Formats: sequence, structure tokens, C-alpha cells
Amino acid sequence: MAQVSNKPAQPRKARLIKGRYQRFLIVGLMNAFVDLAILNFLMFTFPTRSSAVLLIYNTFAVICAITTSYILNRRWTFADQANNSRRQTLLFWMQGILNIVINDAVLALTSRYFFRSLNLPLIISGNLSKAVAMFMASSISYTVLRFFVFRTSS
Repeated sequence: MAQVSNKPAQPRKARLIKGRYQRFLIVGLMNAFVDLAILNFLMFTFPTRSSAVLLIYNTFAVICAITTSYILNRRWTFADQANNSRRQTLLFWMQGILNIVINDAVLALTSRYFFRSLNLPLIISGNLSKAVAMFMASSISYTVLRFFVFRTSS
């Protein structure tokens, strides 16, 4: 005997949006791993208390994560909307530049606070700053990707 569910059927569009957002979160976790692994490798290998050097490390790590993001989002998260057009590619990389600017700005502001005001060790202050920067940049990034880069043409 078949079971009857009391839950209303989720509309198709809502399921698509939910699935896309879940895929975005998975890709985001992979990007975060790439970003943090590279940043921490650089901080461990070449320790610094300079905010400027930390920004260079961060920018390089973010570029690597954005490259991973481009491949995974185009081929998986937004595969149903990605058309590999010049427009989408250009918009994606413009979003990537915005992501770097936000990431670096937030990292610069928070790292100064964690370095100087709280006098935390480099690895702790660098990673705390990075967590705040990643959250801010990722939140804006999803919105830009969803509504501008990989939007449907309807």
C-alpha cells in the first residue's frame, strides 16, 4: 500500500532553486578549502605580520578559488543556464574581481583589528579575518552569479 504524504508537493521551480543553492554551497565549501589551504600554506611557509603581504597571499588564494569556482559553477551548479558565451565568461570574471576587492577589503580591515588590537597569533588572526571576508564575498557572489551571470533569458 502506498503511503500518502501530508506535505504539499514542492513546485518544480522551488526545487530547482533549492538544488542550485545546495550545489552552490558544496562548490563554496570546495572553494573555501582551496582558498584556505593556499592562504595557510603561504602563512606557514612565509610568516608575516604585514597586512600588505597578507593581502598578497589572500589575493593569490582567492584567484585560485575563483578559478575553481568558475569551472564547478559553470559545469555543475548553473549547468542548466551556462552557455559558455563570452558574455557569461566576462560577467563571471567581473564578479570574480568584485569578489577579490570585497575579500581583500574585509580582510584588510579585520586583520588590522585582530593583529594590532587583539594581538592574536598570525595563523589565528589571519584565519579569523579570512572567515569574515569569505562570508561577505560569498554572500554577494551568489547573488551576482544567480541573477546576473547565469540568469535565464526568460
